[in-house]
Amino acid sequence: MAPDRRTFLKLTGGLCLAPGASAAREARRLIRGGSLGRVVFCRAPRNSVGLVRFLLDGAMPICELCGRDELVLCGTEATLVVDRYGHRRFA
Repeated sequence: MAPDRRTFLKLTGGLCLAPGASAAREARRLIRGGSLGRVVFCRAPRNSVGLVRFLLDGAMPICELCGRDELVLCGTEATLVVDRYGHRRFA
């Protein structure tokens, strides 16, 4: 059973960036499946540390805060952008 939005936000620490739970799970699957390679850098809005930890479940990359409402994860093989509408992967 998929968690509802409220449960997702509680799990990730109450984010200002609030992707749907299915988008976050799919992004997490891509990352953990090696689709991005090793994630070495991210650009994140404030209060999104919970989402980064949820997606990566490991060592935090170098992270820069940005004013945009999207999370950008740069890996050695591809880049993933996660926002409130879903995710996009760029190879």
